[in-house]
Amino acid sequence: MNLKVKDIMTSDPVWINYRDTIQTATQIMLQHRIDGLPVLNDQKKLVGIFTKSHAFRALGRDINIPVYDIMKRDVITINEQATPEEAWQIQVGRLPVVNSSGELVGIATRTDLVNAFYLQLKYAMKELKVIINSTHNSIIAIDSNSNIIVFNKAAENLFNISRSDVLGKQIDDVIPYSSLTSVIQDCKAQFTQKMVLCGKSVLVNKSPIIDNGEVIGGVGVLQDISELEMISDELRTVQLINKELNTIIDFSADGIVVADSSGIILKVNNAYLEIMGISQEVLIGKSVKWLVEKGYLSESVILKVLQSRKSETVALRLNTGKEIILTGTPIYDEEGNIYRVVANVRDLTELNCLREQLKEARGLTMKYLSEMEKYRLDKILEDVVYQSKEMCVKIEMAIKVAQVDSTVLLLGESGVGKEVIAEIIHKSSNRSKGPFVKVNCASIPNELIESELFGYEGGAFTGAYKDGRFGFFELANGGTIFLDEIGEVPLDIQPKLLRVLQEQEIYRIGGRKPIKLNIRVIAATNRDLEDMIKVGKFRQDLFYRLNVVSILIPPLRQRRDDIPALIHHFLNKFNRKYSLNKKISSRLISKLIHYDWPGNIRELENTIERMVILSSDDLIDTDNELLNSDEKQVISSFKNLNLHDVLRETEKNLILQVYNECRSTHKAAQILGVNQSTIVRKLHKYYPNSKKEIPQCINDDNLH
Repeated sequence: MNLKVKDIMTSDPVWINYRDTIQTATQIMLQHRIDGLPVLNDQKKLVGIFTKSHAFRALGRDINIPVYDIMKRDVITINEQATPEEAWQIQVGRLPVVNSSGELVGIATRTDLVNAFYLQLKYAMKELKVIINSTHNSIIAIDSNSNIIVFNKAAENLFNISRSDVLGKQIDDVIPYSSLTSVIQDCKAQFTQKMVLCGKSVLVNKSPIIDNGEVIGGVGVLQDISELEMISDELRTVQLINKELNTIIDFSADGIVVADSSGIILKVNNAYLEIMGISQEVLIGKSVKWLVEKGYLSESVILKVLQSRKSETVALRLNTGKEIILTGTPIYDEEGNIYRVVANVRDLTELNCLREQLKEARGLTMKYLSEMEKYRLDKILEDVVYQSKEMCVKIEMAIKVAQVDSTVLLLGESGVGKEVIAEIIHKSSNRSKGPFVKVNCASIPNELIESELFGYEGGAFTGAYKDGRFGFFELANGGTIFLDEIGEVPLDIQPKLLRVLQEQEIYRIGGRKPIKLNIRVIAATNRDLEDMIKVGKFRQDLFYRLNVVSILIPPLRQRRDDIPALIHHFLNKFNRKYSLNKKISSRLISKLIHYDWPGNIRELENTIERMVILSSDDLIDTDNELLNSDEKQVISSFKNLNLHDVLRETEKNLILQVYNECRSTHKAAQILGVNQSTIVRKLHKYYPNSKKEIPQCINDDNLH
């Protein structure tokens, strides 16, 4: 397959006349989204090239001057009759192609050349397949794992098995007792073995497949001699086998040479003569030393075999430039003496060339895949706000652990962003197309948590749906489940969680059959599980199963570099939400940075939202009112107040206002976007002696 540049180039390329202006050339490049334009004269001959670099240099100049004044004149071109290999040596992304008259006839890109090499490789592989299937002898090849990779037409006929039924299967499962795997283990060729395979007598030649000194498989050439044994006596059979073996040698694509125990050449095939460039009349009867003395070979593999008395392999480059690999194998007589040496010679020149081209193509593919993966990670992190070195380390760790399926335990105070890290792990993993189910264990009543997590069968208990119900674990099958507030799971449920982690299966309530799962578990807590283990509130074995990989997310006060970015992020978010255009003064930002934020990011977000809603001016400063007049809590200045106290009072009054309006901690938690347990805890904290005034703050936790 002799491709020329004209066969693979892009014909009728976009070009400009040397009198066209810089403005015209720039508009054409923008229109066609190209980086350069060939410049032709009136005779359609190439006289230069105008690139985007010329356009940039022309900035500030008269854009109506002709491109001829600033174009590059010494343009690298290639003739349309050149080969793709010659074009590849010219390191130009868009290579102008000209005919014998110097006229521009096309453009050859690197992509065009890679496609040309792929076509050549595809054609070569097709030829190799035709040759193998045209061979009279059965050829069976296996890889290093003993899986069949080649099974030619003759082998199909010999064993009456379709090639499609055996490719990829173990050789011993298809052809028992073939012992083809022995050449991989022994790294030695085995010639002319008589065997009975699948009820047929065959002669087998087996050789290891060696690449760069490493055995990567084995190949067997099989000759069916069943009919010969049936109609001939043993002597006649041996004579016919010898004749057929000689025929095989003569028609082998590899070069074969046979020498006696003194190194005298007895037989060669046509392939060997063609590789060496010498006639049979000159070679037969000569010593292999003669080939070395005359410069045909730099060393002889047959001499090495006679010296070592074992198989040898050498790789050589001939004077003609051909690269060959020679494998010599000794043949012993009944007394254990070498009486023949058979050398196999293979021309690797074309194969090596194709291998290099394939390597380059694979390199480009890996580069594109790497760029696609980087783009995917950028999309995952585009909504994650962080600037500090501490969070950069945690994000990198999350992306790294996402590549494996191990359980992850996220640790950190309430509001630090554990759920965000869990989403990053899910989206960066190979489960990203599966479901991501978030479960807040603290928000589920103890009497319902088992049915919510594991589901139930129909009629399992009074009030159950007749068809049963999926639990959160089944909903997450094929994806990731995020168990937030894992420390709030009751002790009697913890053994069932342990079973999910150990066995990847669950039992529904009322069910008797295990349900197999394929899920990844990410757990999170703001509690010290090891302290809970000591007081008997958390199982140690469950902790060990959860704590395969742990990520401790630092509180906001330990990564203050993130606070300005988060402030602006939340400010933009609530400006969009409420159709406002509020801004925060640098003086207030400075104070917010130095506040300790016990509620972390969640507290910061709520604070910014309150400021946006309650401030009367477009500029939120330390002297703005943060609360409305009805609450009678106006903060006129931050100058003489501690920011922690201000935010504490704001939170206290806001929680009480919302609670008094709805009289339910469950509804108050929904309105304020926090957990119900947080509302209850804050009410007890801010109003420890007000249980009579707030009777529902405890009781309705048991109702919802």
